[in-house]
Amino acid sequence: MIASAFKPPQASLLDSDIPAIVGPQYCFSQQVHLTVASHILEFNNGNFVITDDNGNTLFKLDDKRIHLRDRTVLRDASDSPVLSFRKKSGDDLFTLKDKNMIDHHEQTYEIQLQADYAPTFEVKGDFARRNYQIIFQGTEIVAEVTKKHHFSATALTFGKNKYNVVVNPNVDQAFVAAIVTIMDAIYEDNNEM
Repeated sequence: MIASAFKPPQASLLDSDIPAIVGPQYCFSQQVHLTVASHILEFNNGNFVITDDNGNTLFKLDDKRIHLRDRTVLRDASDSPVLSFRKKSGDDLFTLKDKNMIDHHEQTYEIQLQADYAPTFEVKGDFARRNYQIIFQGTEIVAEVTKKHHFSATALTFGKNKYNVVVNPNVDQAFVAAIVTIMDAIYEDNNEM
């Protein structure tokens, strides 16, 4: 499966070798802890909400359900569009595709930036269990996703599904948010087959 994100290119290098894919305004010098919450019943304009440690919304989606066939818009807390993605596009900021398409539990996806000839990032792990890493140039972990076990009456009633994302210093949070969103959509699409 191929998923693409598009926005006018702003990729630039910060103090590290890791490029700011969406923009340097989404990069911080410290490690950042995010929580991704997927809600079945949602009252704030989105199924997918990404918050910081203090519970402040950083990113959200327009749609109640993510479909890579359709255009999905990732927005910031003020509802401004950050980037959008769909299964295939002509004006790609980056392209994500399955490296081996063999095992849906332990997979590797490659991310190729628009200006690069070879994949720059990989996404590796167990997507069904929300336990995976985003890796830069095969060696440097830039973000790690782990399942947050949250069994409460509220979670069961409102369908909340939470997991954590640790974003390392100088890594573009909007890019990571897009990858996490796309991986969730791919996993959901694979479960519907």
